[in-house]
Amino acid sequence: MSIKYVSLLLMALAALSGAAGCLSTSFGEITYSGGALQVHVENTGEPVENAVLQVMIMEVGALEQHEAFSEARYIDLERGANEYTVPVDLEPGSYRAFLTIFVGNERRASIIRDLEVAP
Repeated sequence: MSIKYVSLLLMALAALSGAAGCLSTSFGEITYSGGALQVHVENTGEPVENAVLQVMIMEVGALEQHEAFSEARYIDLERGANEYTVPVDLEPGSYRAFLTIFVGNERRASIIRDLEVAP
């Protein structure tokens, strides 16, 4: 390995480790019960007004996915734990939930979770 390659690799690792500390918003537990999706979000940064919570739920079948629900709504992110309720009527089956939080033009957090709705 050349010195140039090692130097570039070390700079890239330093940049990635520095960026890792910038994450101030993360998803916690995502559950479904009683006709609603419960979304837990942890915000370690400053409070944010008018962030956007985008939720898309896909029904998962045999090698197929079909959109069952999609919504974007404004939320306020308080410092610490936040909980949001998204009313959605899902039939028993397997689903995949795609959740994203945007602040302005910046994507703050994104997650994909599998959901099972029991009969």
